[in-house]
Parts: sequence; C-alpha cells; structure tokens
Amino acid sequence: MPRVKLTKTVIDALPTPPSDIVYWDAALPGFGVKVTPKGRKVFIVLYRTGGAGAKLRKYTIGPYGQVTLHQARTAAQKVFAARVDGRDPAAEKREKKRRVVADRVADLLERFIDQRLSQNRSGAEIARLLRREMGKAWAGRSIHEIGKRDVVEVISAIEQRGAPVAANKTLKSIKTFLRWCVGRAVIDQSPAEGVPLPAKEIARDRVLDDDELARVILAAGQIDDRYGGIVELLALTGQRREEVARLAWDELDLTQRVWTIPKLRTKNAKPHLVQLSDQSIAVLRRMEKRGPYVFADHGAKPFQHFAIAKRKLDELSKVTGWRLHDLRRTCVSGMARLGIAPHVADKILNHQSGTISGVAAVYQRHDFLHERKDALERWGAHVANIVKKASGERRKIRAV
Repeated sequence: MPRVKLTKTVIDALPTPPSDIVYWDAALPGFGVKVTPKGRKVFIVLYRTGGAGAKLRKYTIGPYGQVTLHQARTAAQKVFAARVDGRDPAAEKREKKRRVVADRVADLLERFIDQRLSQNRSGAEIARLLRREMGKAWAGRSIHEIGKRDVVEVISAIEQRGAPVAANKTLKSIKTFLRWCVGRAVIDQSPAEGVPLPAKEIARDRVLDDDELARVILAAGQIDDRYGGIVELLALTGQRREEVARLAWDELDLTQRVWTIPKLRTKNAKPHLVQLSDQSIAVLRRMEKRGPYVFADHGAKPFQHFAIAKRKLDELSKVTGWRLHDLRRTCVSGMARLGIAPHVADKILNHQSGTISGVAAVYQRHDFLHERKDALERWGAHVANIVKKASGERRKIRAV
C-alpha cells in the first residue's frame, strides 16, 4: 500500500482505482484514506489489539467531505490514545452500534410496563400515558439517542395543549422509567434528571364541613344507588375512590364486619383490612347483587360514570370546588375533631408513611385493630347524625 504525506491537495488528486486502495499517512502511521472504485474516499485507522503479531483492527472514521482531514487526523490520534490505555475503540464502536439497535425505547418501555407497572394499582393508566406521550414521540429510536432536550420537548408539547397537570404527571412517569433503565445498566445516567416540573403543584387542602358532607351524601343518593353507595362509603371509610368503586363481594365478610382489600388493589401493594361500622354495613346491605362487584355497572363491570355523576352531584348538593378524593381528607380530619389519634387514622387510611415513620416504623408493627374499629364506629355515628339532621331540615323546608 502506498505511503504519502496526506494533505487536502493530495487527497483531492487521488485517482479512482480498479479496486480498493489505502494511502497511508507518512506523518501518522496507521492512519490513512481508503479510495474505492466508485471514487469514494474514507478515513480509516489500523491498529493492533496487543503487541507485535496481535490481531489487527480497522476503525472507520468517516468519508472525506463529511469529515475534514484535520478532524480525521484528530480522531485517529484519539483512537491511538485509547489503544495505549488498553481500550479497543473498534470493539467499543461496534458495541455502541449494537446497543443503538438493541435498546429501542419501545422495547424497553414494554419491558418496564410488564416488570414494573403490572404490579402497580395505577399501572394501566401510567402505561397508556407513557405509550401515548413518550412512546409515540420516541418511536423507532434507541434509548441511547435520547437527551434532555428530547424529554423537555415531550413535556412542552403537553404544556402547549393547556394540560399542566398532565405534563407534571408525564414527566414524573418518564423519570421513573429512565431511572428503571439506569438501574438495569441500560443507560448510565437519566437524561430527565434536572428537568423541573412544568407546573407548580399545590397540595390540596379541601375539607368538607359537616353541612357540606351531609348535603353531598344526601344528593348522591338521589342520583343513583350505586353512585350514592360509593360516595357514602368513601365518606365513612376514608378509602380511595377506585378501592371503593371496584369493591368485590368476595372481599367482604359481613358477618365479621370486615372488608379486606387485596394487595393488587392498594397503592402500597399491601393487603388492607377495613372494619365496617353500622353505617357502612347498612350501605352494603342496600346494594343489589348484580355481578362480582358491589357497585356493579351493567352486571360485569364496576361503576365508571364518575364525571357525569359528579357534575350532577355538584348541582344537587350546591357544594362546589371539591372532588371525591377530598372525602378521604374530610374523613381523617373529622376523626381528628373526634379526638382520634393520628397514628390510628394513618392505619385506617393505609398510609405507607405517616405519623409513625423512620426507625419507629421498622419496629412498630402493631395494627391498632381495636382502635381502628372504635374510630370508624365513632366517625360513622357522627356522619349518620349530621345526615339525619340535614334530612330533617330538608323535610321542614318542604313542609313550609
């Protein structure tokens, strides 16, 4: 193979050969330019993986025209420097190319959904969100091509649709997915780290007073027996909306007056026992068995028409600026007014971390079942009294 001092003038003048030929640089041994029969000129580097007699490696830098001679010579020097450090740049390049092909975002997302989200109570919702927002935006791309700007662009697109809450939720979900990728050594660092939430989150503090709570329960009963039952049981037990709405008959033991929520339906993936007050038992006994769910919608499915029912509930009750989850806060706040200890209320709500946390939580395994039963009975009696009072006042108004 010819050896010449490579300059731009020399490279431009190189003739088109009948077969591939490499012109090696006289100034930097191992660095050269390959010329093909089609006139294509490509910078390459040749080096040995070990000492004399070791296997030769070819590293392709890039085509002349896209890469200047100066850039190519600098790249070649970096390859030789890496070789001195004991690295194999050609093998590293092949591995990087393999990872780009293998570690597709779409494939990793499905693995994440299967391994992580399938165990999460809200996993299906998050999976839909990630597939819609992240999966479509990064379709066909490798996770190694994703940078911070790509993350920001996904979130900005949601913001521009006027959905700041959805943008926050999507960013949190993307960060969880990327941290999962880091934990499995797919990527070294998450490109979402340091990306701030697009909208300031304000913790809700809405608590219904006794009059509002009574009006809400009475109005819900006028809409639908299933919806009314859900609202009343939410107020009486302080559990989450989907936990109540998807309550199955086989989770109940009305004789022992307990409801056991299986771990697949709780937020912290732990089974939770809810003791039922007289008022809760009365709600459940009013329900007709239409299928596996207590609040069944057309037999096989749990109640689903929350948005429509909630608008009607606000109209009938004249209570606005609240949502069903606020009944959970109303329940625990009401218990506090009755003198019920915070750690007992935390157990009723199945909070993963509450007033007993840190080292104390490691050693404190008592479930406070007796105290929880007493608390729910006292709260149930209180709710019954305010509803009875509000109902009586309504009758008086109608009589007038």
